[in-house]
Order: sequence, then C-alpha cells, then structure tokens
Amino acid sequence: MKKILLINPAFDAGLTTINDLIGSANKKSAKPPAWFPKANMMPVSLTTVSALTPDDVEVDIWDEGVHGTVSDSTEFKQDYDLVGVTGYLNHLGRAKEIGRTFRKRGIPVAVGGPGVSSAPEQYRDHFDILFIGEAEYTWPRFIADWKAGSYRPEYRQVAKVDMAHSPQPRWDKVAADIKDYVLGAVQTTRGCPFDCEFCDVIYIYGRQARHKAVDQVLEEVSTLERLGAKLIFFCDDNFIGNPRYAKALLKELVTLNRSFRRPVGFITQLTLNVAKDDELLELLADANFVEVFIGIETTNIESLIETNKPQNYKTDILADVKKVQSYGLPVQAGMIVGFDHDDATIFDRQFEFLQEAGIGVPLLNILKAPYGTKLWVRLHRENRILETPASRYTPDIFPMTNIAPKQMTRVELMSGYLGLVQRVRDWSNFETRVKTMLSQVRRRPKVKRVWSLKETLRGIGFVLFSMDREARWPTIRALLYTCRRAPFMMDNVSWLITHQYAQAAQAPYVQEYIAEEIRLETADGVKPHHEQTVFFIPDAFKKPYKALFPELYERVYQGLADKSRVHDALVEVVYDFLTRWGLSFQQFEEHHRTFLHEICDRTIAKENGNLQAGAGDGVGAGERPHEMAGLTQGQVAIKLSWLADEVLRSVEQDLWSFRTQTLEPELDPAVTG
Repeated sequence: MKKILLINPAFDAGLTTINDLIGSANKKSAKPPAWFPKANMMPVSLTTVSALTPDDVEVDIWDEGVHGTVSDSTEFKQDYDLVGVTGYLNHLGRAKEIGRTFRKRGIPVAVGGPGVSSAPEQYRDHFDILFIGEAEYTWPRFIADWKAGSYRPEYRQVAKVDMAHSPQPRWDKVAADIKDYVLGAVQTTRGCPFDCEFCDVIYIYGRQARHKAVDQVLEEVSTLERLGAKLIFFCDDNFIGNPRYAKALLKELVTLNRSFRRPVGFITQLTLNVAKDDELLELLADANFVEVFIGIETTNIESLIETNKPQNYKTDILADVKKVQSYGLPVQAGMIVGFDHDDATIFDRQFEFLQEAGIGVPLLNILKAPYGTKLWVRLHRENRILETPASRYTPDIFPMTNIAPKQMTRVELMSGYLGLVQRVRDWSNFETRVKTMLSQVRRRPKVKRVWSLKETLRGIGFVLFSMDREARWPTIRALLYTCRRAPFMMDNVSWLITHQYAQAAQAPYVQEYIAEEIRLETADGVKPHHEQTVFFIPDAFKKPYKALFPELYERVYQGLADKSRVHDALVEVVYDFLTRWGLSFQQFEEHHRTFLHEICDRTIAKENGNLQAGAGDGVGAGERPHEMAGLTQGQVAIKLSWLADEVLRSVEQDLWSFRTQTLEPELDPAVTG
C-alpha cells in the first residue's frame, strides 16, 4: 500500500524566520497556559484531500502548529512514498524548507493551495508536482497516474469545480488533536460576486458563488461537534455571496445548533451589505455567530471608490456596523492603509473610526498587491510594484507591502502603520471598544446558554495568572461591564478577549519586523527596486480571443483522445500564441487565426502521442460524454465564456515566469523617505 504524508506549515514558523533576521522580540503578555490550543484552525484543505484519496492509499496528516516543525532529524511512524504540502503565499519559505527536507530523503514532494494557485512560477523549481487551482478533480487524476507509475509535473484545474463534488473532510485523520485547535472549519461556498481591486479571492475562486448542499454542510458541522469542536469557522470567501443559499443554510443551522447539548459558536467572513437584510442578521445571531469578519478597509470614500468597493462607499459605514452589532454580532473589521488616496492623516482617521464603531479586534493591514489581482496589474503598469530589501536579502520573507505609495513615502506609511498597531492593540483602547460594542446591542440572540464551571474557572485563572497588569484590569472591567449590560454576550466577549490576547502578543513581532524593514530601506545602497515583468496579455487580443474561443475549443475537443486534457491543451495553445506574438501584437488578423489552428493541431498531436506512450487517464472520446451535453445553446455560450476567462487567467500566470532578474537603478529617495 502506498503511503502519503500531508503537511500543513505552521504560521508560527514564519515568526522564527523573522526573529532570525531581527533578533528576539519581547512579548508583553505572559505565555498562555498549557491547556491553551496550539494552533488556530483545523486543516480543512488537507482533510478534504484525504477524502479525495482512495482507500487503498494510506494518508497521514502532520500539522506543524500542533506536532512541531519538521526537520532533517524528525522521525515519523512509517516511511512515506509521497509528501504533500499546502499553504498560502506567505508560507512559501517554510514550504520550501519542508520540500528540501523530504527531497533529500528521496521522497517526491507535491505542493498545492492558494499560494501555488496564485503564483506557480515561484514554486516550480522547488517541488516535484504542482497542483494549481482546486483539487477535487486533479488530485484523483494524479493518484491514478501515480499508482500507474507515470505522472505529470503539474496538474492544473482550469474550470471552476462543482462544489457538489467536494467531499466531507476526513476529520478522523486529526480527531485525536482537536483539543489543540481554536477553530473547527467548514467551507460552504467558494467565490465572491464583488470585484475589489486588491482581492485575490475572485482571481483564484471566481465571482460566481458556488456552494455545497445544505445537508452536507449540516453533516460536517455535526461531525465536528461530535468530535468536540466548540467554535467553527465557516471559511468562505463571502458567506452571503448567495443570500438565498445563506438563509436556507442558516435556518437549518439554527435548528441543528439547538439540538446540541451546548450550542456551537460560529465565525465567518461576509460583506457589509448584510446590514441591509434584517432577516439575515436575525438568522446569523440565532445560529450563534459570535463574530463576523467584514472587509471595511477604510472610511476614506475616495479610497473605496479607487478599490471598487461600492458595497461600502454607497452606504453609511458607521451606521451599518452599529446595525450589525445591534443584533449581538460583534464585527471584526479588516482595515487597510496605503491606498492611493490615503495621506498621513489616514492613521488617526482609522483609529478614531474603530473606537467610535466599537470594533473589538480589527485586523490591520498595509495595502499589498497580491499576484494576479487587478491592483497588481495596474501598479505593474505604473511601475509601482517593488522588490524590497527585506524580500531581496531574505527571499522567503514577504514584506509588509510591495507597493510604492502615492501620497506618502514607504517609511511614512510603515511608521504610521506601526503607530496604529500600537494604539489599537493597547488594552485600555480595547476595553473602550468592547464597551461601545455592547452599548449598541438591541436584540438578544435566541441562543440557549450553558454555563460551565470548569470553563469559568479556567477563564478566571487565565485572566488572573496568565495576563500581565496591562491586560488584566481592562479585561476584568470589560467582563464586569458585560455582566451588567448584556450578560448573554459573555461568550462573544470571551472570544474577543482571546483574540485580542493573540493579536497583542503578536504585535511586538510585527513592530520589530517593520522597524527592521525601515532600517533596511533607509540604509545606503539597499533601496527597493521595481519588480520586472516582460509583458501582460495585450488588451487588443482579449476581445477577438473571446469571439474565437468556441472555435478553438471545439477543434481541440474533437481532436484530443483524452478529453480530461482539453482545458490544459487550450491553455497551452493560447500560451504558445502569445509568447510568439504578444510583444508585437497590435490587432487580430486572419493569419493569427491560421496560426492558432496550427498550434491546436500540434498540441493535439503531442497530447495524443503522450497518451499512446502511457500518460493520461486513457479515457477516449467514445467513452466520455461531451462536457456540454444536455445544455441549451445559451448555457453552452455562458459556460464557454467562463472557460475562456479561466484559460486566459491560467495563461497570464504562466507568462509571469518570464519576469526578468535584472534590477533597475534605485528608486527616487522620495519613495522610501
């Protein structure tokens, strides 16, 4: 039997790398007690991949946050034939280290997750197999190839996956460790209907909100509750992306949660337009959501218009936040500084808003342009995407921001952000925000409360003996105020205190890291440089391409023997065309069509030759129904239009690998200050 080890890199491993660079940082708060969870969220991605793996392949999961960092000396209970690593782009450094560890042992290493899906060129030289995009179809295909003794170096999911094909995660693989996690995890949907310029969600998962069946979601929640999960994160891109589905799910979730001996608490991500729907707010509250994350970003209307966030700039943000919290739903706001319309006053304005709105534990960020987003493309064209000294000298560390701001220097931006972090993580300011939030509550959620003597004593002991004086007294005052003003909000406030404790403990690391980045950027000879890209897809190509795509699709589909390779072949066809014509392309002409047909035929011949040589799944045209079968003409047109967009996105990713290694002369000193 073949054996696979799946690894979830630890978030904390990155802090160790940062400390090697900047020296040890002193945490203001004492170390948490031994019973405190070791890791944040259960690894939903790896347990889903486990569920996609056939029973004749054994799978183990190693979460570094729980089991410790993997090294050359780490001993495992058995030998493995393959190692798989997941993670975001900011896990890249740690993922590389894991890859090196196992490749030295002669074990092939696969990598998947949002990081490789957004920037595959950064992974190709460090792993044996890449999984780009969602895994529900590509992982089983790889397993079949692997067991047959021949597999490809890359498996790319071009079209979006039908969520009905996403199985219930194999939580039994980590059931023994559930006490070590703060959060269980359930994914109900993927995608978001909005189009924020800086967001990579729509780039990776699309704007069409796809969802699992309600019954499956309820079963996943029930499984986690039976295993002992007390708090579950619905790790959706936008939980209310499809409001009708969200309401249908919440109605059943309210009933299910009332059937448990003790209701499970939920957290999720959604958008500010939730404030316009009273029924939705009531359902969220009665289902026992203890916090909702909302991307507020900024109260600067010009910046919201800049980043294409109409759901925020067309409303009264402060009033909407108060409306949400009036239902007993504390808001965790995502806040960003550094937009083009932000000047040095933005830091005070952000702080004043957070205090007035009563947002207990906001997430604070400097604007960054993730790979592939509209912001990344726009700033590249403006020559404002930077390679910073911190990322150049320690390439596995990602800078706080990779942009050249417009109305501030980078030093002013980072220094202002530092001051904002210090003020927001201050415990007295936290106390004020919690009291403000509680004063806004007007409706008591219809949730039964179960008092636990053990948890109460643990909480008291934590406050009295694990917190220092700076944190202890504001916490006690916040809890006493909760008892007087809204005792039914005690679970919510307890979560906010835990969250604030974690953020305050992390703040010194952030402060030290930014201070070091400022030092590097102001030192002689180490200024940031512009990141280089050879070319983007010409705008003049996109419209004729969309018109021609159905013709290319049908030619490739009819010619390929292995129909599972149609989408990949189309990516190769368009990529080959653009690498030959992209730099000189002005307008689409008839000889371009002829050349595309020639590339189609060459690609078909190569793919069919590979099939004859033994690669691929061997599914022939006569054994597989046409993927458009049963669709109306209008439905086919819509599906082909979506597929054309996904093919072009994949091609654009591959074009990034042409980025040059030559650095430009130093930036104007005004960029860094």
